Amino acid sequence: MDMATHLITDIARYDKGKQTFIIAFGGGVVGDVAGFIASIYKRGIPYIQVPTTLLAQVDSSIGGKTAVDLAQGKNLVGAFYHPRLVFSDIKFLKTLRIKQISSGLSEVIKYAVIKDRQLFLYLEKRYKDILALRPSSLEYIVKASSLIKANIVGCDEREEKGIRTILNFGHTVGHAIEAASNFKGYNHGEAIALGMLVAGDISTELGLISDIEIQKIENLIKAVGLPVKIKNVSVAGIINAHYRDKKFIGQRNRFVLLKKIGETKIVENIPLGVIKLAIRKRI
Repeated sequence: MDMATHLITDIARYDKGKQTFIIAFGGGVVGDVAGFIASIYKRGIPYIQVPTTLLAQVDSSIGGKTAVDLAQGKNLVGAFYHPRLVFSDIKFLKTLRIKQISSGLSEVIKYAVIKDRQLFLYLEKRYKDILALRPSSLEYIVKASSLIKANIVGCDEREEKGIRTILNFGHTVGHAIEAASNFKGYNHGEAIALGMLVAGDISTELGLISDIEIQKIENLIKAVGLPVKIKNVSVAGIINAHYRDKKFIGQRNRFVLLKKIGETKIVENIPLGVIKLAIRKRI
């Protein structure tokens, strides 16, 4: 919350009664904090997203979810508040380290896995071009991911119909891994990659999807430089953190699982033993 507090103070200092707006120029954290402050300052002021990381361009800048983290968990304080404009320029991506590109690719893989098998096949074929920052490949994945998210959000803006929920694939365990490592062991994309694999392993354990499909996902995640094994985080720590996931309904857990690449299924009340088994498989 420190960044949010400082931002509110700075805005108030320079706000002289004129039309005030915020430009969120940066990555996902900057976009989230700026969007959250825009939603609460004077009960809402306009803001513009100018995402400069791949992860922000394909995911966090789109959809209107704004939030800040607490020590207890990810994104526990936030609001739905849409930017007036999202301006994504792939030229910004040339300033990033390869680890940041890989992190962003985690969310691109998520979109392919939940909604677009053709995008998945494209990633399998062209991931080296993407890592080499070829403009045509970057444009393709940013556009494809943005359209998928915008279409889903357009059908279920506030996640009230169960449609937007599929965007959380990999995030229940992924956020738990981040929290259990005190937000220091893994960046967001790395944690979500691991969360997707755990969700995939739960899916196979429940007989929803074949091991072959999950192996394809694992191979792609590994190929783009993301982890496939959880290190320096305990099963107990992940389980304890996952109880604070926003998708829980009372005491009932709720996971986005896979039927095949490109098709999901939301499942509630998964036995704790199945979840633990899937996590242990990745340690």
